[in-house]
Amino acid sequence: MARGIIVFGSPGSGTTTLGRAVAAQLGFAHFDLDDYLWRWDTEVPFTRTRPREERIALLMGDLSQHPHFVISGSMDSYNQPFVPLFDLAVLNTAPAPVRVERAHRRELALFGARILPGGDMFEEYQRFLDNVARYDSDGSPCLRVHEAWAATLPCPVLRTDGTAPVAENAALVVGEYRLALGL
Repeated sequence: MARGIIVFGSPGSGTTTLGRAVAAQLGFAHFDLDDYLWRWDTEVPFTRTRPREERIALLMGDLSQHPHFVISGSMDSYNQPFVPLFDLAVLNTAPAPVRVERAHRRELALFGARILPGGDMFEEYQRFLDNVARYDSDGSPCLRVHEAWAATLPCPVLRTDGTAPVAENAALVVGEYRLALGL
């Protein structure tokens, strides 16, 4: 059975970047939860989610192909089947202005004028940025929910500063992972 690490936090905090770096250092497969949450056959991206059971089946199927993994992203509504697979959880956080700026740069690079005023994704994008900004209070996902979930996990939970250099955070995660496994 596959075993691994989950890196979670707000969009823009650097969870995917950190997850990829950790996976590369450990030689593990990396899975970004956005690839399982969102349907990609829509005209406007990030507007329709896959059903919960479909997400679980797809991700579990992919994880089963690898002995070790790193997952990045938030799985608030469908985490239960995966919790027993985690040897380490990493809550990566960053201040709201940093998250919003990073999210904006990423979305602009991906979608260009579509997210700007008059673009077909503008309204959805504005809701997304608002949500990113509200992560510390009541966004979805939100820090309160992530902290509560982290407190229930049976594995160690490491907290990282998403404004620190990625290499520094990746080294912390790899060290904590090895410690958790007694390596």
